[in-house]
Amino acid sequence: MKRMVHTIGNENNTYNPFIIAKNKDIEIRYIDFGIENYGQLIRIEDSNIILLSQLIKGMKKSFFIVAHELGHYVLKHKNQVSDARVRDEFEANFFAAELCFEFYREQHNKKATQPRQLLEYGMPMEMAMSI
Repeated sequence: MKRMVHTIGNENNTYNPFIIAKNKDIEIRYIDFGIENYGQLIRIEDSNIILLSQLIKGMKKSFFIVAHELGHYVLKHKNQVSDARVRDEFEANFFAAELCFEFYREQHNKKATQPRQLLEYGMPMEMAMSI
């Protein structure tokens, strides 16, 4: 996963998930999801769209959510309801964590060494604690 994240970062000259999505022609739209969901990747024919909740617009959490949805895109996950969905969500979270970790390094010219540093990009505390 680290190698994949580094490859994507090098291809895009950044680890910023919003810029990566733009470079991959993935549109980002804000919609009213309510409080049940913060993001979703949808594929319509040859188009990919990341839907984000209006509730997180402009919030730090949006970086992690976009990174998570990019994970689904890069890992070629299908929208499915099965045991594979649990695995797909875990993989997308792992991808997002790696991407945010590298984005922190890019922004601050140093490695994140404290969980609170990764919270800056909306990483959930339980994931940030594992650094």
